[in-house]
Amino acid sequence: MSKYAPLADHLKAQVGDAVELTFTQIDQLVGGLPPSARSYDAWWANSRTNDTHGWAHQWIEAGWECKKLDRVNERVVFQRITLESERRYWWVNHKQTFKSEFEGGYIWSPKTSKNGVRNTSYDNLTRVQAGDVVVSYAGGVVKAIGVVTHVHFEAAKPEEFGKTGENWADGGWLVPIEWAALTTPFSPKAHIGQIADLLPKKNSPLQKNGNGNQGCYLAAISAELGRLITALAGQECPDLVGAIEDIERSIDDDVIESEIQQAENVPVTEKDQLIRSRRGQGIFRQRVLLMEIKCRLTGVVDQSYLVASHIKPWKVSDNSERLSGDNGLMLAPHVDKLFDRGWITFEDNGDVKCASQAEPVVAAWGLDVIKNVGPFSKNQQAFLLYHREFIFKG
Repeated sequence: MSKYAPLADHLKAQVGDAVELTFTQIDQLVGGLPPSARSYDAWWANSRTNDTHGWAHQWIEAGWECKKLDRVNERVVFQRITLESERRYWWVNHKQTFKSEFEGGYIWSPKTSKNGVRNTSYDNLTRVQAGDVVVSYAGGVVKAIGVVTHVHFEAAKPEEFGKTGENWADGGWLVPIEWAALTTPFSPKAHIGQIADLLPKKNSPLQKNGNGNQGCYLAAISAELGRLITALAGQECPDLVGAIEDIERSIDDDVIESEIQQAENVPVTEKDQLIRSRRGQGIFRQRVLLMEIKCRLTGVVDQSYLVASHIKPWKVSDNSERLSGDNGLMLAPHVDKLFDRGWITFEDNGDVKCASQAEPVVAAWGLDVIKNVGPFSKNQQAFLLYHREFIFKG
């Protein structure tokens, strides 16, 4: 067990979202901090990529990060990691196994190299969390981007590998991933000018010249590099970004749903309604229908064709907002998709706003966005303000 495991256990036991500890308290937990912890800020860095920084991995994997450091007064504040800050980016080099892993929805590696030595790029599979983003690189191009749907588990070497990896051990780690393929794969080497300075100093998936690093299977990459790769992929395949967002949203919602199910202070009946409201069902739908009898944009009134859609997304709402009829609209399915992804929104007076990127699709669907759909109530306006400021892409 790591020397710093007691610190991680202490953080896990906290009920709040932040905790301040003195160095003396941490000394007592871990049997004494090293001198470097009292001398260098870097010791407390929230490293997610440098495997020599094992103490940071301990608190990160416990769900916390160092938020504020005062070395002079020997105090540190740890803060619980949110879904967004927790999301990490990874890069998998899998030319030999791409077809099997893409079609099967996973990545797999043995636990050690063939000589029995641990390999950082194999160990990384044990550090991946649900919701993390994985860049798929094979044959010199980025072919897909995926989102992790579950943490790793032990698994035998996939039979579909066949003769590939004959020298690999039969037992290893598997991480489930939902992949989104690029219709036009792109070469990172063609963009190496933008990428080179963002590559990890250690265990990099690419060489500085843009060629793949054959000795690296799964590498941790910075959020900055991950977002750049996603943006480049989006230029080649505009639909990809939306697909990834849908996957991420679903996984985030799964995490929150699990937290609701495990909450001890929420009655069982309320848990059921909160979970059903995620899908626009139950009492949430009934409450929205009391206020919204038709799709504001299409005019459809047949309830069997309408979706009860949250204005402020379910995942960022509190429990009362998740069930509030004021936080919902009845929308036709295609309008719900546009609203949910932030391609359209509404002003308080009912004017429709459409993001320029979505105008061709809106026109193809025959939707009239140069119109007023009628004013919204004061309570609805509060939720619409959130949608315009944080969801709308215009």
